[in-house]
Amino acid sequence: MNRRSLLSMATAAGLSLAPFSRLQSVRAQADQGNFILAVDGEKIKVVINGDTQEVRFIGVDAPEMSKGDNSTECFARDARDYLNTVLAGQVVRLEADVEDKDKKDRLWRYVWAYVDGVEVLLNEQVVALGLATSQIEEKNTKYQAKLQAAEQSAKSAKLGLWGSCKSAHDEIPRYGSADAPAQWGERIDADGVAVTPSDAFLSYDYAYSQPKSGYVYLIFTALVENVGGGKKGYSSGRFLAKDMSRDVEHKETFLLFDQGLGTGDLSQGSYVSGNVAIELQEGATNLRIKYQVNAIGGPSLYWLLQL
Repeated sequence: MNRRSLLSMATAAGLSLAPFSRLQSVRAQADQGNFILAVDGEKIKVVINGDTQEVRFIGVDAPEMSKGDNSTECFARDARDYLNTVLAGQVVRLEADVEDKDKKDRLWRYVWAYVDGVEVLLNEQVVALGLATSQIEEKNTKYQAKLQAAEQSAKSAKLGLWGSCKSAHDEIPRYGSADAPAQWGERIDADGVAVTPSDAFLSYDYAYSQPKSGYVYLIFTALVENVGGGKKGYSSGRFLAKDMSRDVEHKETFLLFDQGLGTGDLSQGSYVSGNVAIELQEGATNLRIKYQVNAIGGPSLYWLLQL
């Protein structure tokens, strides 16, 4: 979701969008957190006094980013991207209700942030924009009436998921999955890892090596980022190319060359960039490139590449 479409949605709902530029990043107090990233439309990660915490919005039910390896829920990406846009660089205020944490030991809070110079309740904001629905809580009810009113307003105006999805939790193919590959060069992510491929070309002679007869090297650059928490592994060996015309798969080819992507671990917020080589049959022009996010199991990322 780009900024123009976000602004249109916010205007239709009578809400603000642009982050408060004068808000300074300061060391968070007990009821504040330095924003890191949005997990989805109802969960964010913040740093509180040096510790990274996951915060869940009270009274909000947002579409899920992942429903297995190849599926997501309608408008999940839009909701996450909205929070990442408006909260970038901000210190958010965290207001508790009766219960301190949810069943998964995440902080359960009303989240306040500055938007257009005014402090707003983000729980209400995402519901009013149709990026999430309200959820009745048994004990945490301080702003329940506001959240339910926001949902009715968004629903009546057919904002967000109410105008684009079959239901509040409409399952669709995840963008960047095998069923809905991204376009070459696009940055996509899963499980806290974002990958951007670029600069693809074919070569019969690369890094003092030649492919076997009837084959050619596909060389491209990959940028891998840790956009989640903890350490994330990466490896050029997790790339695979499928010739869609012939239904043949080709794995990454090990070459000793400068600026190779290689293998390693990334700390939170860090990235690595390097080259990847895959040996293909000659004549391959319609490829689907796959990157397995985790060493064993878990989601994979896919792109279409036309040569």
